[in-house]
Amino acid sequence: MTQWQTESNEWADRHRRSLTTRHTYEDVLTDREFELLVEACSELPEPRRFQARFICLIAGRLGLRAGEIAHFDTNWLDWDRKLVRIPKSEPCACGYCHRQAAQEASHNETLSVQDALASRWHPKTIASARAIPFDLSLRVELCIERFSDRYSSFPHSRTTVNRRVQEAAEQAALSGRVYPHCLRATAASYHAYKGVAPVPLQALMGWSDLATAQKYIRISGTATADAVRQVHY
Repeated sequence: MTQWQTESNEWADRHRRSLTTRHTYEDVLTDREFELLVEACSELPEPRRFQARFICLIAGRLGLRAGEIAHFDTNWLDWDRKLVRIPKSEPCACGYCHRQAAQEASHNETLSVQDALASRWHPKTIASARAIPFDLSLRVELCIERFSDRYSSFPHSRTTVNRRVQEAAEQAALSGRVYPHCLRATAASYHAYKGVAPVPLQALMGWSDLATAQKYIRISGTATADAVRQVHY
């Protein structure tokens, strides 16, 4: 088999996998679905009502990951500049972080669980340590203010983050799959549609690869539409 045939077969295999693999952007909520989801949070009993609303807004509009929400701390808030500053790492001994530290230690003989915990919690990638403006809408800003009035940090685990989103989705009777990461994709789609350029979008979402931002902008069609309008008007 020639090198060309090998590369061709590898490309074909990747293409077939891409056709059968479901991507998060396929579960992006429409504006109507997102509003129904946020509205449905108010039908839940307290404190689940407020927690679900907080999760849906900072995931669906600011693009925070489930792990970032579960470790959210009011010390991350820069009130003067209206920013959420996600740190590179932060001490944490929650069950999730302990399990992750134990897994890291099991794959590294020179690393103890305690040493692994010393660098926990940390976001998914280096690029994930970022600053996110939270004054993009008054609704989001007020929700974060209310959160800081009630809590110093998110009071539950990552599992609860998933559960609150599922409870709101069931209350809203949404037909598609709704989960925290699809809300993050919804935020990316929302900002791409608003016309945020690839590099700022990458920084906002904390992606390591610029191609991810370009994909969301391509899907939204905003860049194409703007380019066409500039030619014709």
